[in-house]
Amino acid sequence: MCGSASSRGVASRLVPTSVRKDQTLSRRCFAQKAPLQSEIVVPVPQEVVPNDKDQDEESSPSDVQETPIASASPLPWYLQVQIPQHIQSPLSDRQRLPDLPSDPPPLLQPMLEHISIDLGLDDLSILDLRHLDPPPALGANLLMIIGTARSEKHLHVSADRYCRWLRTAHQLTPYADGLLGRGELKLKMRRKARRARIMSRVGSSEQGSVDDGVRTGWVCVNVGTIEDGSTFSEKRPPIEGYVGFGSQSGGTKVVVQMLTVEKREELDLERLWSQALARQERRKKRILRDAQEAEDANIENAVEAMSA
Repeated sequence: MCGSASSRGVASRLVPTSVRKDQTLSRRCFAQKAPLQSEIVVPVPQEVVPNDKDQDEESSPSDVQETPIASASPLPWYLQVQIPQHIQSPLSDRQRLPDLPSDPPPLLQPMLEHISIDLGLDDLSILDLRHLDPPPALGANLLMIIGTARSEKHLHVSADRYCRWLRTAHQLTPYADGLLGRGELKLKMRRKARRARIMSRVGSSEQGSVDDGVRTGWVCVNVGTIEDGSTFSEKRPPIEGYVGFGSQSGGTKVVVQMLTVEKREELDLERLWSQALARQERRKKRILRDAQEAEDANIENAVEAMSA
C-alpha cells in the first residue's frame, strides 16, 4: 500500500504542469446549468414561393427568423387559474319570473319574488283578467298568478307560509281555499289509518280512488284587493234609479293558484282563460266592424237622400 501511494506521488511530480492544466480545462464544470427547453432556439426559415422571382430575390439567409419553442404549460398545474364555465341549469327556465302586465300594482313584483325565491314555486305565469267582460267569478279587475309546487307537502307548506307572509309583512287578510292546516293533515291521516284497520278486520280493502281529502293538489290563495298601479282612477257617476248590492272598489284583486304538476296539467288554467280572452277580443272586433258598417251605411243613405 505504501509503495503504490509513493509511486503515484512520484508519477504526478514527473508530469509537466502544462499537461495538468489541460486536463483540468477539459473537465465538465458542474456549476453550469443545462439550458431549458424554452431557451432552445431553432431557426425557422421563411416560406419561399419558387415561381415568384421577387420573393426569391428578397429572401436571403439574413431573413431567417429564430423563434423560441414555448413550453406547453409554462406554469405547473397547481398554479394554473381555471376559467369558470357558466353552465345554464335546466331549473333556470323554470324559475324565471314572468313579465309584468301594463300598470301593475306596486305589490306585484315583491309577491312574485317571494313566491319564486322564498317559496320555491316553478313555472310562474300571470293572467291579466282585468278587462275581461263578463268578469270572472272570483271578482272583477283580477290578476291571476299560477305556480307549480314540487310535491303535495311543498304545496301546503308554501300556501301556509305565503298567507303568514301576507299577514305579517303587508297586513292583508288572505283566504286559502284547499289548504290543510298543520293539525288538520295529521287528523285526516289518523282517520284514514283507522278506517283502513276497520276495513281490514272485515276482510275488505279500501279503494285507492276514494277521495280522502288528503291529496288536494290545488290551493287557491285569494289575496284580496290591493292598491292599483294605474296613474289615474276613473270615477263613474252613480246611476239614478239603480238598485243593487255590493260596493265599487278601485283596486286590483290578486289570486294565486298553487298546483302540483299533475293537477296543473289536468286543469290547464292557462288555456282556459286564454280562450276566454281570445273570445272577448274576437267579439270586440266584430262589434267594431258592425259599428263601422252601420256608420258607412248611414253615410251612404244620407248622400242618396241629399242627391235625390
